[in-house]
Amino acid sequence: MMIFAVLFAAAAPAGAAIFDDFLPGAKAAGMGMGYSAVADDPYAMFFNPAGTANTPYTQAGTGVGRLQSPVGTMTFGTLTYMRPFEPINTATIGGAYMSERQQNGGDKDELLMNYSQEFKVPALPLAKPLKIGGNLKFLNVNEGGALDSSLFGLGFDGGILARSNMGLSGSFVVRDWVTNVGQARGKYSLGSAYVWHKWLTVTGDLDFRNRLTDFYPGIEGSFYQGLLKVRAGRGFQLDGVSQFAWGFGLNLSPVVLDFAMQLPTGGIHRQGGGFQMSFNYRFGAPSFSGNFVGQAASQAEALRTDIQKLEERKKTADEETKTAETHRQISDAELGVVEQRVRELEQQYRELQTKKENADFDLKQADVDSAVKKTPPRKPLLIRKKALPKKITWPQLHVVKPGETLRSMSKTFYGDGNLWETIYDANRDKVDRGLPQEGAEFVIPAPPKR
Repeated sequence: MMIFAVLFAAAAPAGAAIFDDFLPGAKAAGMGMGYSAVADDPYAMFFNPAGTANTPYTQAGTGVGRLQSPVGTMTFGTLTYMRPFEPINTATIGGAYMSERQQNGGDKDELLMNYSQEFKVPALPLAKPLKIGGNLKFLNVNEGGALDSSLFGLGFDGGILARSNMGLSGSFVVRDWVTNVGQARGKYSLGSAYVWHKWLTVTGDLDFRNRLTDFYPGIEGSFYQGLLKVRAGRGFQLDGVSQFAWGFGLNLSPVVLDFAMQLPTGGIHRQGGGFQMSFNYRFGAPSFSGNFVGQAASQAEALRTDIQKLEERKKTADEETKTAETHRQISDAELGVVEQRVRELEQQYRELQTKKENADFDLKQADVDSAVKKTPPRKPLLIRKKALPKKITWPQLHVVKPGETLRSMSKTFYGDGNLWETIYDANRDKVDRGLPQEGAEFVIPAPPKR
């Protein structure tokens, strides 16, 4: 859209569009003639012959319209027909006829024979197949009004329509490559369209040829599941009169009705404006009521599918929760076993430490006994009567000296090394690996009663 706007702004001054530049179609007219990248009804044969490719139904229709300009009033009528081409799965064939009559302008009759098909192009990264189509056309143009001034011509139209899954589409169309009928030949159109959230379509067509360059923006909104469509855009500027277009469509399947009006932007009193209306019947298409029911059923089925998926996810989550709980219980049991093993190892360590202290004490006692045996006997000493010992007050405080053990401290204070556990129980935080910490102040409790 921005590219087209830039091209339009940079284009040379436009000439005035005449009756020979007009294309029919009430839907296209309601969207301001910005239709080549949408091209989804039988009037696509006039705007972009590729748009009819892979149509699902045989369709027939008709349309009429009337436009005014300072030159004179133009009236027109159309007939359209198209159907799937069975030998080729994605191909469509069709035909259309248009008759135009403008006072003081001229007459034009146009007959189209259309063929279009979808192609998958491996070299192009397109999510949807490329649509390609063409028209073989027969023209009869009379600009002067006299019978002897009629010119007959044979021509060709061609178009391409590319689409994506993101709602964006683009087109390129070549129109009116015809033999000389008194009008400019070789008209070109670049188109784009974007569908937002499946209900709003924004379009733009850049048309150009010798002496005429113009940009046609448009918009369409879809409501009630496609039953009603409302449109607006810049209308066809017949003989240079600026127009504003609006319209609507009713999809009463298998019948489709479209209506469009154009109003001159310079005021309703200016010579300009007009209307178009078209009728199209799609053979074999489901009724609009059935379409509503079918869409509702599809939505209900989609909801059921979503509910089933959610239930499966809940079931999976419950199973994962149960598995996690089982793993937690196993981990707790393993942790309990480890903690029990740690307690057993601590008890074994204390027992080993006790044995070591006993062994150390026995070793020192053996050394003392050995030294006593080697010492010569001394002369007997007079034994004096000792004073009565002072009464001992418990508990006592004692600073650990280098080399002291729990057993030696028990021997010192209780006279019995086997009572070392009494000291150990009162000073557990000051014992490191079964040995009292050097320099620590121990509390020596009263010896156990026997």
